Amino acid sequence: MEEPLSVLEELQAAYAIVAEVLGRAPQLYDCHLDQALLVLALSIKRAQRSPKLRPPRRYREQQLPF
Repeated sequence: MEEPLSVLEELQAAYAIVAEVLGRAPQLYDCHLDQALLVLALSIKRAQRSPKLRPPRRYREQQLPF
């Protein structure tokens, strides 16, 4: 079962989507999407500093020799 994404992971996904759209449609640079990138970048930096917003450590299942 997959764990839900953390706030930081969701912010990073949103940033990637907006950046990809702006890369394919440069005529949109003058609209609010470019401001969205700035807000997302600042939010990502803040989330990286907050233990509650970072993803929990995911431990790999240890393979035991027996």
